[in-house]
Amino acid sequence: MATIVERPRKNKSSTWQATIRVKGQAPVTKTFNTRHDAETFAQTVEERLKALVIQSGKRIKRAQSREASVASLMDERLRDIVIAYCASSESLPRHRASSPTILTTIGNVTLRELTPLWNKSYIQRMRNKQTRVGNTFTYSTIGVHFQIMSIACRWRAENLNLPAPHVNLTKKYFPKQWENRRTRRLSAEEQILIESILSNIDAPSKNQWLHLMRMALETGARLQELVLAEWTEFDLNKKVWTIPASHTKCKKVRAVPLSNAALNYMQNLQQEAIPDNHRIFHHLGRPISVSAGFHKYVLKAGLIDFRFHDLRHEAISRMVLHKRLLSVFEIMAIVGHTELSMLVRYANLRGDELASRME
Repeated sequence: MATIVERPRKNKSSTWQATIRVKGQAPVTKTFNTRHDAETFAQTVEERLKALVIQSGKRIKRAQSREASVASLMDERLRDIVIAYCASSESLPRHRASSPTILTTIGNVTLRELTPLWNKSYIQRMRNKQTRVGNTFTYSTIGVHFQIMSIACRWRAENLNLPAPHVNLTKKYFPKQWENRRTRRLSAEEQILIESILSNIDAPSKNQWLHLMRMALETGARLQELVLAEWTEFDLNKKVWTIPASHTKCKKVRAVPLSNAALNYMQNLQQEAIPDNHRIFHHLGRPISVSAGFHKYVLKAGLIDFRFHDLRHEAISRMVLHKRLLSVFEIMAIVGHTELSMLVRYANLRGDELASRME
């Protein structure tokens, strides 16, 4: 409310002091020479202060509503969020492939219950599990699981128009020096052994298995990029393979030049192309099943600790060693690396290879 007080002065006309008080706002006081000016000021300021109170009240209600919504999100089960995210069109194929393993381990924990103790427990449970090929889950894989869970939580918050929740999913509890970067290379003898096994597969997929491996070594492409490749991506006249963004890890289109050897492999595969199937490796399954199948043939060949992704390491190492006309940055563009440190990580050069180049 507003009050107008006359303030008499000696030998001068009185002044008029207007004081406006509105709950929730600081009082405002000002003195005028006339009562009319004081009343006009008081009325204007009082209306403004009341409007501010209304706006402030709305902000408080919105904040309270948001706090309630965030609290509700924190009470949702992590497994439900992961399931919903993986069922959405925004999830990535590799996230969907990892989700069954995650769902068998996370239980019914809510986001609010993602404490440091739960974090440590998940790490321990995963370390006690075995992969489908009998190996122990690595810390790198567990880190990927945490990443998928975090992405799913952010996705859920975005769909609710809420700020991203703070969830305790971190590599902080991994042991020191946990990051054991793979340095596995493929020797010439091992390559002969695997190719011999693939060449003797008693199935229509025999030729495609063999050329899948050879294309991986010639291009440095990832398993998903190769297995999902279609004929429309290849321009054999220009010797270029344009991998669509939907197939690449970074979701960016990538152009891969084809060597003469790669071109010969593609021409061989053309003989098995069928009109009603655009996939090049149409006899093979999805990436996850191809990975498991390749592991089976590797074991049959007698190789130890060799994965399909190691072919990418081998291909990049060979490019660095033997593709002398290509600059480092050109090799990065071909294989889809955006940072030099990643190329250095993949190019596992052996001492004997470097020694032979010193001559």
